[in-house]
Amino acid sequence: MNSNNLTMYMVTHKPVDFIPEGRTPIFVGNGDNIRDYLRDNTGDNISEKNPYYCELTAMYWIWKNDSSSKYISIEHYRRFFMDPNALVPKVCPKEKIEGYLEKGKIVLPSITKWHMSVGDIYREGHVGKDLDNVANIIAKEQPEYVADFNQVMSGRDQHGLNMMVLPKAIFDEYCEWLFNILFKLEKETDLSDRSKYQQRMYGFMSERLEDVWLKHNEYNSEVRELPIYFVLDTKLKSILKSEKNRFN
Repeated sequence: MNSNNLTMYMVTHKPVDFIPEGRTPIFVGNGDNIRDYLRDNTGDNISEKNPYYCELTAMYWIWKNDSSSKYISIEHYRRFFMDPNALVPKVCPKEKIEGYLEKGKIVLPSITKWHMSVGDIYREGHVGKDLDNVANIIAKEQPEYVADFNQVMSGRDQHGLNMMVLPKAIFDEYCEWLFNILFKLEKETDLSDRSKYQQRMYGFMSERLEDVWLKHNEYNSEVRELPIYFVLDTKLKSILKSEKNRFN
């Protein structure tokens, strides 16, 4: 594969020292971009929504402004896809990611298995009314997704993290579906009385909706799951946490 066909975006809200080879930083929000990274407040953008949408403002920017990449990857400055064959945890090289793409795979984080349903986990940690509103929006706007939504919310498996590697054309289709739902949800939601953490609701909600879209469009059989490499304040801490994640 021509390496120029895959752009591996690393989403960050601050300057960072650790940028794995082959990654392209994209700066989100209104912070001081002293490293001259790509920014999500250029071109067609929703950068002002970053406190509520988290890394989704970068995803929106990529959807609307990247017209040259055949494949794209979304990672975060503290979370990267891990090389599954490395004896000591390390970030998965771009060349290996390209190999998965050549085999027709979508790369996602390893499944998280919850002790209760995905829907109940959301209600326990966030505002349950938002999930009800999403269910109503899907029933009204995308009724063909209702069964998939109900199955995902009643199940206990979740990919999450808004990390992915996939063809740009498929990514565009996903974004069109996702943001259509989230923009409608905005019209029914008041975040003003919520903590800053709970105001990040659209980012949290999208982590659940991703599996709904994958299931409905029958992409689950094409997924290659990879563990996550976590970047902490020391390399030893990063390795230990990543090793623990590998076997969870």
